[in-house]
Amino acid sequence: MEAALPVGMVPDLIGEPASVFHAGADGAEATFLSKSACRELFDAAEGEQTPAPAMAFQPFRWKGDIYGGSSLLASYEGSGAKEAFAKVREGLKTCRHFERQSPAGRYKATVNVLSAPRVGDEAVRFEIAAPVKLGPSVTEYTVVRVGSTVARFSKLSIAGRDVRAFPSVLIAEQVTRLQKAQG
Repeated sequence: MEAALPVGMVPDLIGEPASVFHAGADGAEATFLSKSACRELFDAAEGEQTPAPAMAFQPFRWKGDIYGGSSLLASYEGSGAKEAFAKVREGLKTCRHFERQSPAGRYKATVNVLSAPRVGDEAVRFEIAAPVKLGPSVTEYTVVRVGSTVARFSKLSIAGRDVRAFPSVLIAEQVTRLQKAQG
């Protein structure tokens, strides 16, 4: 996807983010142990849909922020983006807690819905909070639909050591680039 953020426009990066373009989900090994609404919410936010969208993934790490964040652009055919975003929005109505087995171990998490930014055609924002040994782990997600693309931005913070939100200026720039590419 040519609409992905160019490296030069992302301030305070440590190194360059790798841009990985692929079709279909990457098969991350994490299993939801409860709450199908939560599983559907995350599958849709991560582009794990059938048929698989064309995707672009970019990890980001900034100076003074050891955990970083990422963006995922999932481009769909037909009404696929609307359908995927609807699953995210509907999942947020009922998914409040879940248990998940990940490569890092089993954890219990709480889902908190936050105020959505006014960007794109539709947007939601939420955070996942889970206790870990270092302190509370919080991953904030912003999911935006722009035409036929669903963009997911996430930012991890552990024990309050880092900025908790993906930079809003970068979200706005990404949305603008997607609008121009589809316009």
